[in-house]
Amino acid sequence: MSAHEPPPTAVFVAAKETEMFFLIRFAIKFCFWMMLISLFIPVDSKDNLQGAGQPGPIEAFFAARETISDLSDFCTRKPQACETGKAALSSAGVRASEVAKVGYEYLDTQFGKNAGDPDAAVAAAHSGLKAASETDAGDAIKAKLREMALREILEAAMRQREQANEVDNKTQTGTVAKK
Repeated sequence: MSAHEPPPTAVFVAAKETEMFFLIRFAIKFCFWMMLISLFIPVDSKDNLQGAGQPGPIEAFFAARETISDLSDFCTRKPQACETGKAALSSAGVRASEVAKVGYEYLDTQFGKNAGDPDAAVAAAHSGLKAASETDAGDAIKAKLREMALREILEAAMRQREQANEVDNKTQTGTVAKK
């Protein structure tokens, strides 16, 4: 083996990552096309108890267009509800991006080019020990940042619950032990 050739395990991991990428991509495309095709497949109306026929694809398209136009007028009819919805969606978007970032970083530690032992990186981050090499130090920093991000997400969720008065202070949680 020459100095420029990657080790056989690295080639196997890279092939596995590429295969997984194409499988996920295929699954997403398959779901999209099946959903699109299902819009145009006629539905058997034997189970229809009202006696009215099922709408065709053109009627469904026009109904969807009317629904979208009605939803766009919703904000003019009820501006307070629209503002609340915008704030909720914005908050959900921020949380989703934080979770996606943490998930991406986790996957990077598992499947990245410099994927070492993630358990060792987490242990080093928690114990405060200096890592043996630069990549170990980087892994330790990433693990600590992940931990901080998860803690921040949990604290934000708790603050949001407290603001919404959903926290019941009467309920106590704990471990039940048999005597």
